[in-house]
Amino acid sequence: MKSSVINRGFSLIEVVVALFIFSISVITIYNLILSTAASSFDLEQRYLAKEVANNRISLINTIEKSSRPIERSGEMIMGGQKWKWDETINISSNDEFFEYTISVKSFDSDSYIYSINGYYTK
Repeated sequence: MKSSVINRGFSLIEVVVALFIFSISVITIYNLILSTAASSFDLEQRYLAKEVANNRISLINTIEKSSRPIERSGEMIMGGQKWKWDETINISSNDEFFEYTISVKSFDSDSYIYSINGYYTK
């Protein structure tokens, strides 16, 4: 009886190609996770800035209603972070309304994350 030896291993080229494909897959998945985390952070920051602006709108329409054009600014803590808001109230083209602009930025940032315009009655 004749015995034959069968080679069942992978060649060096096959191993290198498999490792290359695996490394490309890992890098792609890693980049996807990084971009998702960055997008999630940006979305959270925008949401919190919007909530700061919504709080200012509520105050403008209730206890901090201005009867003349004015510029105000202040700070607020929302979501465990410190936020800076700037508010401008002007006379609108209609004599029955004031126009407001609220811009919100993170306390340690130079650029505004969220800005909104609106109107309220005199």
